[in-house]
Amino acid sequence: MKKVFAVMCMMLIGMAAFAGNPLKVIGGDKKFFKTAEGGAVLEISYDGASFDGKMPLTEKYSDIPAKCKISYNGFVEDFSEKCEKVKIVKSAKEAKYKISVKVTKVDEFINVMGWIAGPCIRVWGTLTITDINGGSPLLVVDIDEIDGGSATSTDGAFEDTFNELGKRIAKLK
Repeated sequence: MKKVFAVMCMMLIGMAAFAGNPLKVIGGDKKFFKTAEGGAVLEISYDGASFDGKMPLTEKYSDIPAKCKISYNGFVEDFSEKCEKVKIVKSAKEAKYKISVKVTKVDEFINVMGWIAGPCIRVWGTLTITDINGGSPLLVVDIDEIDGGSATSTDGAFEDTFNELGKRIAKLK
């Protein structure tokens, strides 16, 4: 039993070592969150997104507005916890920045190897932060296959994925 446990631990360590960072800064200042302060409005868009790159996302999920709300709540939860200086606000009047997440592709699979066996959502897209009054982007991040692990439901998997995205974006420093 000890050998099996040791092998499993080594496999997990190996998998973690080979896992790349799904976020790549492609524009603006990577250290944006180190100096930025104030409120930010968050917009998440699934417009034009595909499911597995093969069909429109609306063919897989008919409730895209609900998925946007779940994604929004997931992002805000971990982002607000990890980012001390920039907070998500509801009104543009309170905001200094606009965070736009444009999802281009979503994939779903069933994970049976984790603590919770169930659906897992992967997301690709772009996150852009601009001044609320417009102008050039302050930060542009390419999102390449981020997932939050498996959950007991598809909605829970969407929330977990955006929890992970919010946490990782807040850690960009």
